[in-house]
Amino acid sequence: MPNPRHQQGFTLTELIIVLVILGILSAIGISLFANSGGYATLLARDQFIASALLAQKRALANTDAANAVTLTLEQDSTEWRYLISQSATTFDTRTADRKNAQLTIDGSAAASTQVFTFDRRGRVGNNRDLNFSGNGSSHLACLGSTGFAYTGSCEP
Repeated sequence: MPNPRHQQGFTLTELIIVLVILGILSAIGISLFANSGGYATLLARDQFIASALLAQKRALANTDAANAVTLTLEQDSTEWRYLISQSATTFDTRTADRKNAQLTIDGSAAASTQVFTFDRRGRVGNNRDLNFSGNGSSHLACLGSTGFAYTGSCEP
């Protein structure tokens, strides 16, 4: 027969430790959401790389050999837009929040519209270093002369 005086449960020390751990985790979580600008530049870089790879694939598909595929990067005060087109046809449009971030291309501030042209072999001509920066974070991307885009700076 069980002892009616013996009750099972948590001790006061265990409850206090759990509350302290929850407090620490919530403080970390709030700080991550408060500084979302660093994530905006990371997302913008990744969207650029994905768009560049898609443009290269489209150029390699060679559906219209007479016209090159272009990746147009447009920016305004709130967002970056990536448009992949060939002749008068736009295949894909992607956007990324800007959140007061800056874009430099080959060390110079990017113009409001930047066009990258892919030939029928998927090449763009010259290496292009892109730096998406803002809110204390900096994210590098390279669009290589072969048309391949990747994270980090371009190799010489």
